[in-house]
Amino acid sequence: MTDLPVIIAGGGIGGLATALTLQQIGVPCVVYESVREMRPLGVGINLQPNAVRELYDLGIGAGDLDQVGVPAKEWALVGLNGNDIYSEPRGLLAGYDWPQYAVHRGKLHMLLYSRLVERAGAQTVRLGSRVTGYQKNADGSVTAHIEHTDGSASEARGRLL
Repeated sequence: MTDLPVIIAGGGIGGLATALTLQQIGVPCVVYESVREMRPLGVGINLQPNAVRELYDLGIGAGDLDQVGVPAKEWALVGLNGNDIYSEPRGLLAGYDWPQYAVHRGKLHMLLYSRLVERAGAQTVRLGSRVTGYQKNADGSVTAHIEHTDGSASEARGRLL
């Protein structure tokens, strides 16, 4: 059963990061994502140092993150007059071993998607396909029920971690 792929329902940041981790450790996986085309959607988000550490472990380094955001050096509460009310350092300046980043969510998403396709191949992400449910099989595998944007349906056999 170890040759069956892990089925990941959803190709958001969490699903793609999970798929990159599985690919890195040699576990086959397939991501089912309902949209027909990946696009950079969203607004700014902050990646705390622990999240940046995980991205570094996945081979997504500072140069990559600099393409989708900027290192955050300080958090500040500023009054209407422009004066600091309170501020504190962030990331490396706060003593962490990794920086904190302010990134565009959509650009980060596209970075993760492109890295997964580069490393595992385009067939790893099935666009236009949504997992609607699953059933556990007697042999320990699962069968996922998939709906496709063209109105068809299928099933995929996989495994749980």
